[in-house]
Amino acid sequence: MKVHEKIRLIRESKHWSQEDMAEKLKMSVNGYSKIERGATKAYNSHLERIAEVLDVD
Repeated sequence: MKVHEKIRLIRESKHWSQEDMAEKLKMSVNGYSKIERGATKAYNSHLERIAEVLDVD
């Protein structure tokens, strides 16, 4: 399973929408959606913030 797939599964397990995640990350919904689909590379700074918001290591 790829990182972007894990992000989506964890987000969905928390019953959060992509809009919720984008708001928590202070980024556009379109930008977050691209990360989750694997359409764009998630830089370490984004991954660290996503992990923080999802409360995972």
